[in-house]
Amino acid sequence: MIIYETITFLGGQLTLFKQDDALVFVSLADDGVADFKSFYPTVDVIADNVPEVALFKHYAAGEVIDWRQLKINYLSGTKFQREVWQAMHNMIPHEYLTYAELAQRANHPTAIRAVASAIGKNPLTIINACHRILPKSGGIGQYRYGSHIKAELLALDRVKI
Repeated sequence: MIIYETITFLGGQLTLFKQDDALVFVSLADDGVADFKSFYPTVDVIADNVPEVALFKHYAAGEVIDWRQLKINYLSGTKFQREVWQAMHNMIPHEYLTYAELAQRANHPTAIRAVASAIGKNPLTIINACHRILPKSGGIGQYRYGSHIKAELLALDRVKI
């Protein structure tokens, strides 16, 4: 069974999904359950308390959180995607990378476009720091939940663009 809890976060919603003792999905969509179902249409969820929401409240309040401490799991994903997601998960707080640097860390240095595609399918936004992957040419780039949310997350992470 997968449980979820929704909290107010950065003027919107944040919904955490947990299976057993591991977080499996993070949504910043207005309807987090619908967002989850767009990834996993046949998986049932039930509302319940997810203790890890406290970390996201502290994060929104400006505290530094080392997301690597959380137990995570992936409900799906190719070997390639999981390697990219794990490379993001292993980033230290306040670190940011270009797409090419992330491709290198994921041991796929020539697969920059495929890495970008895997980033877009990251089920654990914030925890796997996809918002801290930035274009080499400058700016903040794209983000599934909108560039304004990405900019807010980068500000929380104290990333200077």
